[in-house]
Amino acid sequence: MIHILKIIAIIIAVTYSLKLVNSQSDLLVFGGLAIVGTAIYFFVIELKEIFTFLKSKL
Repeated sequence: MIHILKIIAIIIAVTYSLKLVNSQSDLLVFGGLAIVGTAIYFFVIELKEIFTFLKSKL
Protein backbone atom coordinates (compact mmCIF):
# COMPACT_ATOMS: atom_id res chain seq x y z
CA MET A 1 0.00 0.00 0.00
CA ILE A 2 2.83 2.40 0.83
CA HIS A 3 4.28 1.92 -2.66
CA ILE A 4 1.04 3.06 -4.25
CA LEU A 5 0.92 6.15 -2.05
CA LYS A 6 4.51 7.05 -2.96
CA ILE A 7 3.75 6.71 -6.67
CA ILE A 8 0.67 8.91 -6.29
CA ALA A 9 2.78 11.53 -4.50
CA ILE A 10 5.31 11.42 -7.35
CA ILE A 11 2.53 11.93 -9.91
CA ILE A 12 1.18 14.91 -7.96
CA ALA A 13 4.66 16.45 -7.73
CA VAL A 14 5.25 16.06 -11.46
CA THR A 15 1.82 17.53 -12.26
CA TYR A 16 2.52 20.61 -10.13
CA SER A 17 6.04 21.04 -11.47
CA LEU A 18 4.80 20.96 -15.08
CA LYS A 19 2.80 24.07 -14.24
CA LEU A 20 6.07 25.67 -13.13
CA VAL A 21 7.79 24.63 -16.37
CA ASN A 22 5.11 26.46 -18.36
CA SER A 23 5.69 29.71 -16.46
CA GLN A 24 7.51 32.69 -17.91
CA SER A 25 10.11 33.09 -15.17
CA ASP A 26 13.41 31.31 -15.82
CA LEU A 27 13.86 30.49 -12.13
CA LEU A 28 10.47 28.79 -11.96
CA VAL A 29 11.18 26.84 -15.15
CA PHE A 30 14.48 25.51 -13.80
CA GLY A 31 12.85 24.76 -10.46
CA GLY A 32 10.11 22.81 -12.21
CA LEU A 33 12.65 20.86 -14.23
CA ALA A 34 14.58 20.06 -11.06
CA ILE A 35 11.42 18.76 -9.41
CA VAL A 36 10.62 16.61 -12.46
CA GLY A 37 14.14 15.16 -12.45
CA THR A 38 14.00 14.42 -8.75
CA ALA A 39 10.56 12.84 -9.07
CA ILE A 40 11.77 10.57 -11.88
CA TYR A 41 14.74 9.54 -9.72
CA PHE A 42 12.43 8.66 -6.81
CA PHE A 43 10.10 6.82 -9.19
CA VAL A 44 12.95 4.62 -10.43
CA ILE A 45 13.99 3.87 -6.84
CA GLU A 46 10.40 2.99 -5.97
CA LEU A 47 10.12 0.66 -8.97
CA LYS A 48 13.30 -1.12 -7.86
CA GLU A 49 11.81 -1.59 -4.38
CA ILE A 50 8.58 -2.96 -5.87
CA PHE A 51 10.46 -5.43 -8.09
CA THR A 52 12.62 -6.52 -5.15
CA PHE A 53 9.49 -7.02 -3.06
CA LEU A 54 7.83 -9.05 -5.80
CA LYS A 55 10.94 -11.19 -6.33
CA SER A 56 11.07 -12.00 -2.62
CA LYS A 57 7.42 -13.08 -2.68
CA LEU A 58 7.97 -15.52 -5.56
